[in-house]
Amino acid sequence: MNRMRNITYFLLLIAIISISACNTFKVRKTMEALENAITNYNVALRWGMHKEAYSYHYSSDGKQYLANLSVLEEISVTGIEVTEKTVNPEHTEAYVETTISYYFKTEGNIKKINLNQKWWLNKDLNQWFIDQPFPKFE
Repeated sequence: MNRMRNITYFLLLIAIISISACNTFKVRKTMEALENAITNYNVALRWGMHKEAYSYHYSSDGKQYLANLSVLEEISVTGIEVTEKTVNPEHTEAYVETTISYYFKTEGNIKKINLNQKWWLNKDLNQWFIDQPFPKFE
């Protein structure tokens, strides 16, 4: 009887550890997906791949924000710095603060824009999107 109870506790302990490890793996994969999305988005902005950067701008109801990408041909991004990143406990939303340095090719003066972006996770695609319009460079 005592032996049976010990086996039951042992099996229960293994089940708990397995579930915990599985959840940790899912969280790690979700956070890796967020890091990759932020990096790819910033690289696209930095190197003038505006359509690729624009592809991250979808509202949580699946609608893409309108943007005039032709004006972006006039700017050159010189640097991007993520200054803060906060993720909600469910790992489904992230708030990312970023500073972008840029200049208009016709002017040459370095300007900065601060972005406070709300990223959201599309669980079906395991893809992160920005629930805000494309930034306006003025």
